[in-house]
Amino acid sequence: MQVEPHNGPLSYDIAGEFAAAMTGMVVRPLARIAAAVSGGADSMALVLLLAQWAGANGARVHALTVDHGLRDAAADEVRQVERWLSPLKIPHTTLRWEEGRDYRNRPGSAQGPARDARYRLMTGWCAENDCTHLFLAHHADDQAETFLMRLARGSGVDGLAAMAPLSVRDGVRLARPLLAIPKARLISFCEQLGQPWIEDPSNHDAAYGRVRLRTARDVLEREGLSGDRLNATAEHMRRARAALDHYAGELLDKACTWDRHGLGRVSLEAFLAAPEEIGLRALASLLMRASGQIYRPRFERLTRLYESLRAGPWRDATLHGCLLVRDGDTLTVAREASQISDELVLRPGAAVIWDGRFEIALTGGPPLREFRVRRFLQKEVPAAVRESSARAEVPAYARETLPAVFDSAGLAAIPSLNYVRADLTTSPGVSVTAVLICPGIDQFTGDDAEL
Repeated sequence: MQVEPHNGPLSYDIAGEFAAAMTGMVVRPLARIAAAVSGGADSMALVLLLAQWAGANGARVHALTVDHGLRDAAADEVRQVERWLSPLKIPHTTLRWEEGRDYRNRPGSAQGPARDARYRLMTGWCAENDCTHLFLAHHADDQAETFLMRLARGSGVDGLAAMAPLSVRDGVRLARPLLAIPKARLISFCEQLGQPWIEDPSNHDAAYGRVRLRTARDVLEREGLSGDRLNATAEHMRRARAALDHYAGELLDKACTWDRHGLGRVSLEAFLAAPEEIGLRALASLLMRASGQIYRPRFERLTRLYESLRAGPWRDATLHGCLLVRDGDTLTVAREASQISDELVLRPGAAVIWDGRFEIALTGGPPLREFRVRRFLQKEVPAAVRESSARAEVPAYARETLPAVFDSAGLAAIPSLNYVRADLTTSPGVSVTAVLICPGIDQFTGDDAEL
């Protein structure tokens, strides 16, 4: 472990700025919140500021550190974070990425898979432990670098809006209260408190684009591209994005309806009358909602689909795990059955989110029996369902996209089609429900924003 020395001024007081930023994070009184703490200066400053704020506001903070396994020193660094936080009475949990060691000898960068694994592990822990927010230590320097990296990729408004102060991932709010504070001030804050930190050697590895941009900052500053100006531009883009998403949402409210089976039906006359940018955003949101994904489709494929809708020729298409079927002026957007692989355990008295689209709940069933949720096949459907009016209202191509509940005896329920097996209905109070949930357009948090 290496501790980075710093000789900058120690007079910065950022607690007030942090408290002001926290007013926009929507933390309810007495909430349980989590902080991602790698041990770097920025994450140590975050957890210390957050603990101080929580003490004054009745919240409870829990620190999370991911042992990514990419370096031998990773396990020692996790233990060091634990030693620092223990005397401060900040609860701490280590999460391990078991596949991390396998990436050491693989070609290419492991940064992307490691980042995704960290988010998955931490948001999963938050969901299981009733933590409403996961706080992240991204700061003003990170925001400026994100803007430049996305500019280099040719991103549009969404990408250049960089990181949002508050967003949603896997049902957990991601909060970034340090986006207006440069890293130098966070270092000074740690020094004021006598708090050491860990320096990650990858922060100096020129193999990574962020590091190369960091070394070019002096040149950029001389040309007027200071961190403050880059972040101000990102803020302009964030406001522009919010406005565009607002009008895309209005278009969807006007042109699209959803049924309880997850089918979106679009009036193309109203949809295609909107400006192209609004139409593209609305189409991306339609695909996200129908597929249960939080990421938008790739921009090139999205624009090709939009052009086919507007100018033809049209053939029924698949994109982003969705099937799109056109009948005159109506476009129906459904989940693509072959892309569904989700299979989950469901226990009586519990609920699960299946395929990112449905919340499945079972109440009143045998308490020790284990059920599983997956999509069903037409050959598994009993005759009573094949002849039902509920099945008739679902197009044939969408029937196998619905969730079904199975146990050791076979098919137990298809809640969307009002079917529960007879032996379960004889138990008093048995209920199996499937409630459609749709990601909103504001839930997009991906790093590959291109619109």
